[in-house]
Amino acid sequence: MEKLRFQRTKYGKELLIDACDESELELIADTMVTNFYILLFLEKGNGQYLLDATPIDFRDQMVLFIKPGQVNKVDKAHFERCHLMFFEGDFLDEFFNDKDFIFKFDFFHNPELPSYLHLPAGQFQAYYNLAREVRSEIRQQTPESPHILRSIIYYLLVRLNQAYAKAYGTSGQTLSHPTLLAFLRLLERDIKTQRTVAAYAERLHISRVQLNNLCQQHFAKTARQIIRERAMAEIKKALKYSTLSLSEIAYDFNFSAPSHFSRFVKQMTGYAPQDFKEHLSKW
Repeated sequence: MEKLRFQRTKYGKELLIDACDESELELIADTMVTNFYILLFLEKGNGQYLLDATPIDFRDQMVLFIKPGQVNKVDKAHFERCHLMFFEGDFLDEFFNDKDFIFKFDFFHNPELPSYLHLPAGQFQAYYNLAREVRSEIRQQTPESPHILRSIIYYLLVRLNQAYAKAYGTSGQTLSHPTLLAFLRLLERDIKTQRTVAAYAERLHISRVQLNNLCQQHFAKTARQIIRERAMAEIKKALKYSTLSLSEIAYDFNFSAPSHFSRFVKQMTGYAPQDFKEHLSKW
């Protein structure tokens, strides 16, 4: 599995965003993990893209939302016409002076919802053209480029968030509550070692009741549900791709004993870990 890191100085000076089209994809490995976010606008393609342990059937006019650390298996996917935008999380944080900006969008940080969006041809084409404009602006870079990129990307992310909400029944409002944004950031960082509401509430300097109430109000889920779903998403990936034994995976996720790990997986999936691992291997 190849690990791809963002090339900050590709254009001579540090730039935390880049873009490409289908003609520049020949060097992509069949299986890879990145340390950056990707927006993939697929105008025409077919086959299957495996993101973590979830198969995604390629269709024309679709958008994929890929975040750092996810496993991308692309050997069965065919990109005929596409544009990709990729950026580090710090890019948006710095661009919009908001350290939690990337966590405002459901399409990157809701493990229970799909990581893709199908769009009507006209709507897709409008977003595709914006992605193409981003690529062009990055290549030519003028003193005005940062301002142009900032405006295009903000518009594109907000519009995609609205389309995603319409497709999957979310609110369509970008998340703005600072405590919940901090909670999502902590989940990304600490989910392998912390799975209790108390641990996250303590870090956020609020009570467990307050954290639960916030999660219920904004996500219609308890904090415990959100934590367990996020943990299971990572465990699922480990079962699919890791060479560790089940016991080693259990301890890697800070379970006190393999039996507790087995119980957790069975509760979340209905399968014992070995059975679920075998189930995942068929994808």
